[in-house]
Amino acid sequence: MPEPLFDATRYLASLQVYWWPFCRILALFSMAPLFNHRAVSVRVRILLALALTIALGAALPDMPEIDPLSLKGLLTALEQVAFGVLLGLTLQLVFTIFMLVGEVISTQMGMSMARYNDPVNGVSSSSILYQLYFILLVLMFFAIDGHLVTVSVLYQSFLFWPVGSGLHYVGAESFVHAFAWVLAAAVLVTLPVVFCLTLVQFCFGLLNRISPAMNLFSLGFPISILMGLLCVYLTLPDLPESYLRLTRDLLNGIGVILREGQNV
Repeated sequence: MPEPLFDATRYLASLQVYWWPFCRILALFSMAPLFNHRAVSVRVRILLALALTIALGAALPDMPEIDPLSLKGLLTALEQVAFGVLLGLTLQLVFTIFMLVGEVISTQMGMSMARYNDPVNGVSSSSILYQLYFILLVLMFFAIDGHLVTVSVLYQSFLFWPVGSGLHYVGAESFVHAFAWVLAAAVLVTLPVVFCLTLVQFCFGLLNRISPAMNLFSLGFPISILMGLLCVYLTLPDLPESYLRLTRDLLNGIGVILREGQNV
């Protein structure tokens, strides 16, 4: 018999090669740094995920034969989404560190009060120091080809965590431990600035006890802001080295998670 002109079953089976990677890639772009920024619309993320899926489809390992319309197919799609979210959140940790750094320094300087009393943006706006760190991190992200590193991590995830391999407790446990690493790194980065600002506030508090007539609020706040800006200026030259070291540690941690997931 002649071959039918349109065989939906065959085309549906061939699309599985692209459907499972598309779910993981789109989930990663929804959480990865810069890709999840509000300036990147949902349509752009979908188009980027679709283009990357087509580009990587031929180089990925063979996909299991699973009916995408069955219950197992639905669970497999959710599994890929979970993998993508886990990798995206892990890649976001370095940006989270400097977000905490900006928030802590702004609070110590007293600049967070302007954000809380902002009648336009309210408490949803980010601190000005975090915006400064974010711009510098974006420039360094593209300087070290961070977008290509993200694609490389994504491709390696399909080699170590193939489609249908299931969720691993080791990867989730390592991601939970990574939060402790984020807090520790943020404390180490902000410790010199916080110590200097605390020392300034302590000195003004001591002066206020010695001379109660001195207006602490009118004098202490400007000096704290100036000292905070001076400390930020002195620590900015070390920002690229800190970013590269933290990124290297993060990639090493991701490599450990991928290899442990393969050995499960």
